[in-house]
Amino acid sequence: MNLPDPRLYPRVNPQNPIIRQLMSLLTERDAAQVAQKRLGLQQLMAELLMAKDHYALNGALTQAPSQDAWMTLWHALRQEVESPSQHAQQSATLFAIPVILVAGCKGDTTLPSEIDGDAALAILREHGVIAADADAWLSGALLGPDILAAISPAQLAEWRATLSVARDFPIDSAGSAIKFKDEAVALRYLIGVAIERTGAPAAITLGGQVGSWGMPLANLIGETLKTDGVTLFPIPRTPLPWLSAQDVGRVTQLETRLQVMTSNALRSIRSKGRTPVVTVAAHENNEIRITFASKEDPERWEGYVWPLLPSDHVEQIAQYIQELMLECRMTDLVLIEAVQAVLDTDGLPLFITPHTKAPALQ
Repeated sequence: MNLPDPRLYPRVNPQNPIIRQLMSLLTERDAAQVAQKRLGLQQLMAELLMAKDHYALNGALTQAPSQDAWMTLWHALRQEVESPSQHAQQSATLFAIPVILVAGCKGDTTLPSEIDGDAALAILREHGVIAADADAWLSGALLGPDILAAISPAQLAEWRATLSVARDFPIDSAGSAIKFKDEAVALRYLIGVAIERTGAPAAITLGGQVGSWGMPLANLIGETLKTDGVTLFPIPRTPLPWLSAQDVGRVTQLETRLQVMTSNALRSIRSKGRTPVVTVAAHENNEIRITFASKEDPERWEGYVWPLLPSDHVEQIAQYIQELMLECRMTDLVLIEAVQAVLDTDGLPLFITPHTKAPALQ
């Protein structure tokens, strides 16, 4: 059983030149013409970035008539922002390291939001992620997702082309405060720059799996952010280009939050000698809602919300949920086949449980 995709997409707008070129590409079947039209789409993207036309760029992304169309535009945008020019002697690779911070305590607390950037960079050099002789810089500020999202793709493309010394990177932001009560799964980023030079070995390795450097970096973060009365588990991910890192960081945070909630909710239900049931449903406001309840108690349940962005694949989320529940020895998992309403009959957010009466279901 699969979850339905609740997202609705706009009709094709032939007046938008980006959408017009996009649909011409997606409907083309001749291989040579596909390559030519893909190049045309890249050129239009490059022109928007050069002109810093944020309105037109955002307009094209919001008018994508399907997820495949959106992903094609997003790939074209990433190509222009993250790929160095073939004719440049050097270019700057702007990267970010997503860091998930799983923390718990009793009451309210605030964690430090800075680490030693030079020490973190030394770890990456020691383990070969960044070349020993590369011109590279890594900030020690743990930045919130909003700070990265505020930098436009056009600005990233300009920095990639014009930045010649890594430490001249113009962002000098303080770390984002990590305030929470009882427990948190926070997302922060370490940002950096590596200068790539034509003909030289790669200055940085992006993507792939977290290697031997992961534990030393996690230990550095954990020791720096150590706070009395707080249990902290830092989870650094692999360095990625700026735009890609935002996607990966967000999904990793949502997955980790779901892991923590699943563990807590199932433990609570089972400790009372009851039988847990997990229900998963897609809702009209582009959310996946997961409910933890018991067969024996219709009054108590806990809910989790996964807001869907265009980059999310519903089938992958459903598969992740099913695999997670199997790991937790959960056999009673219900996936609702139809898209559900946002609110129940009382005007409250609708979460489906084993005890939800049929009229409330769509």
